[in-house]
Amino acid sequence: MDGRDSVRRGMAEAVAAAPELAPVDAAAEADLIVRDVCGYGESAPGPGRPGVPLVVLSVAAADRAPTGSFAAEAAAREAAAVAGADRWCVLRCAAFGEELAWNTRYTAEGSLLTAWRPGGAPWVAAADVVALVARLASEPERWNAAYDVTGPERVPMDRACDLLHDLHGRPLHYVHLEPEALASGMEQAGFDPAFAARRADYMAWTTSGPCREVSPVLADALGRPATPLSDYLVRSARSGLTAAR
Repeated sequence: MDGRDSVRRGMAEAVAAAPELAPVDAAAEADLIVRDVCGYGESAPGPGRPGVPLVVLSVAAADRAPTGSFAAEAAAREAAAVAGADRWCVLRCAAFGEELAWNTRYTAEGSLLTAWRPGGAPWVAAADVVALVARLASEPERWNAAYDVTGPERVPMDRACDLLHDLHGRPLHYVHLEPEALASGMEQAGFDPAFAARRADYMAWTTSGPCREVSPVLADALGRPATPLSDYLVRSARSGLTAAR
């Protein structure tokens, strides 16, 4: 999987932990290539390797993103990645619940300061996306198409914070920041400026109106409901806090 400089969190770890997939060190050894186009570097990804199926992980509603946004940049990278590929799929994924969990490392006096918009997102579990990738590998009739991939329901930010009530032994309050303000704060905390700007823009976009619609793709493909955020948010947040110490 290519995605080491992604603005997202959780997918690489989910791939490594998945029983359905066995990561390899070199693309030449792969039977399937998973490419995340949510990197923050300047270079666009090259085309897939001839004869090897390619799954492109992209941004929710990237095809509807405004010109100049990070999501629009991801849409252009989609096209570059699938150019000339024999078999490909684009998965336009909602924000991962694991990303929201990771964000809880950066609370201040019981407040979650973030660029996620109040309406939240149909947060998707990274493990569900991995399961979908594995299913696609065995179902060639689903290839050469783009899919919207979401969790089972939209969870707004106030409800997400309610789920995280006991994480620090006290209530967690949601405080919305404009993307520019969050990016500035991330820079002051030592994050790379390019990463900070793209990360903040990504957070705002994936919790905006065009990205809040729930898709049935996961349930249809896996034959089961997508995993609700409440099943893993607190566990993922606690795991991230432990890893950060």
